[in-house]
Amino acid sequence: MRKSIKKVLALGITAVMALSLAACGGGTSGSTRTDGADKGAAPDSAAAGGGYSGKTLSIGIWGGNDQESAAINQVKADFEAKTGAKVEVKVYTDYNTQIQADFIAGTAPDAFYIDAIMFPFYSGLEVLEPLDPVEMGTDAYYENLLSAFTAEDGTVYCIPKDVSTLATYYNIGLLESVGVSPDDIPASLEDYKDFLVDLQGKLDEKYGKGQVAAMTYNQDLARNIYILEAGGYSVSDDNGNARLSSDGVVDNMQFMVDLALTGAWKTPTDLGLGWNGEAFGVGKAAIMEEGNWVYTTLKNDYSDIRFGVKGMPTYKGTQYSMSFTVGWGVSSVSKEKDLAREWIRYAAGEEGMKTWCTGAGCLPSRADVATAMDVESDPVWKVHSDMINVALPWQKGTTIDIINSAYKNFIPAAFKGEQSPKEVLEQIDKQANSEIANAM
Repeated sequence: MRKSIKKVLALGITAVMALSLAACGGGTSGSTRTDGADKGAAPDSAAAGGGYSGKTLSIGIWGGNDQESAAINQVKADFEAKTGAKVEVKVYTDYNTQIQADFIAGTAPDAFYIDAIMFPFYSGLEVLEPLDPVEMGTDAYYENLLSAFTAEDGTVYCIPKDVSTLATYYNIGLLESVGVSPDDIPASLEDYKDFLVDLQGKLDEKYGKGQVAAMTYNQDLARNIYILEAGGYSVSDDNGNARLSSDGVVDNMQFMVDLALTGAWKTPTDLGLGWNGEAFGVGKAAIMEEGNWVYTTLKNDYSDIRFGVKGMPTYKGTQYSMSFTVGWGVSSVSKEKDLAREWIRYAAGEEGMKTWCTGAGCLPSRADVATAMDVESDPVWKVHSDMINVALPWQKGTTIDIINSAYKNFIPAAFKGEQSPKEVLEQIDKQANSEIANAM
């Protein structure tokens, strides 16, 4: 489906761009700087704040919780006060569908969110304006996050606005109640099986069989891919076709299946609950791997839970985490490209990012903001921040969402022991590759 959408978008956007370029006299007026700075040079603060009074910038975002809404509104207000510009915020309810329609219609916002997983798709449509690394100060951002928005030819198209990582959470009270110390949690995933089986036995004896899980997990590629690809394997080939049934991926899947079949590694659904944070919060799971977004939930909704956080375990000798990051991009047909870049320099700069991340409960995507926020003083934030450097961005070509959909359809049969990992992964490959071929 994605490739067919891409064809429609490409045709529609090409027509829109042709009209826009003609209207702009070759497309140069929208990209000429108005602050007097030389191209490629980072503007000084005085120049950055001038020349925008009376101008209007449109930005596109998806809806968030009350904290996120308040944070983006504060960044907006601060930017308007500094620049004299007016910022109009367009909140999408079905982001990718609606913004693609806006791309075709030529009504896309001047600056907008791009999720890392969607970047390979959008970067091939010519809807994003290339960004100058010096002008945007890209050296300030964590390299592996910036790389998620950098094309193969080295062109930077988006600036990461924040990041979330996975870490290991443990319920101190549950562990102590069965005589287990947090220090007993293994450092390597290979050692988890014996540990979790032992812990599950103690929990069953204390609370009743199956009442409390030793650990919860997710049956989703966004959570499983770092295990499946460990050792240099890949769930897809260079053309984007699924190849989960290759021997190395199958071996890694067998490891996860063996862990699940012990009964000590359960999904939240197995416990009759919606997600890891809920299972952990109500005391139904002793350990979970979760993103830093759960921290606010635990503090606000489950404040009676005593918990600790540690880094992710190693697997095959390497420590992995997953990172989930979103960038700010500029529309290639925007008539306010200078102002859009100014917005990104502020919103993803030291001041704006600190306001956003502090208010929204996100991790900053640059070290100087982490320092300004004193992230290291909070043990939970520190662990998640430390995971950034070992995290793999959730991104893999233009077909990964198709592959992931097939994965979620078939993988439960493997984890339940109803079919072998090889059989299930072959079915995933077959369905995903059929959909990929039909979309071309």
